[in-house]
Amino acid sequence: MPRCLHIYASGFQCIDDSVEATEFCDVHQKVVEFERLEDSPVRKLFFRLIALVLLLLFLIPVFYTLRNLYIGPPAKAQEAW
Repeated sequence: MPRCLHIYASGFQCIDDSVEATEFCDVHQKVVEFERLEDSPVRKLFFRLIALVLLLLFLIPVFYTLRNLYIGPPAKAQEAW
């Protein structure tokens, strides 16, 4: 069997045999259960509102920039200023 892939702080590799699925021995194998958050409608609405606000904060300056570049005052009006 292959050796465990865990490497100690000193630089030495663990000498125990590894479990085939994880390539770590029983001591160094850490399985953490992940608890999924519930899909709450309030949380979805909150994230959608935040996304909308951020989108507007990005699009408003883009709109004004494009308006000033392409729909600005005519050239004759700019010469008078």
